[in-house]
Amino acid sequence: MKVAKKLFFDLDGIGRVDAKPGGNFNPGGNNRTAVMTDLGVAGYDEEPVAPTMSFVLPNNGKVSLAEMRNLTDVNVTVQDDNGVVWVVSGCFVTEPPGLNNGEMSVSMSGVRADPVS
Repeated sequence: MKVAKKLFFDLDGIGRVDAKPGGNFNPGGNNRTAVMTDLGVAGYDEEPVAPTMSFVLPNNGKVSLAEMRNLTDVNVTVQDDNGVVWVVSGCFVTEPPGLNNGEMSVSMSGVRADPVS
């Protein structure tokens, strides 16, 4: 069985970006915390978690720093190298991307993530 190690990111208006290996994707959902009573665990409560992703691009001129910095309300398609696909809606850059040693670091969040069957 092949283990998926690479993520591909397609951004509305830009297309597939040259993300380096090591990108991260969290589809969001809920963090759950145990609710404790004198008798032990009574259940749990939930806190919603937004979908997030981060990736590093080579600073090769295909995508500008300004273009990435200004991204808001875009859909991002995330695919692993086994073909599993998610669409993250309403994405925005969570912090200005930085340049370091010829690479651009990008962190994004979105409103919701849905698997594509």
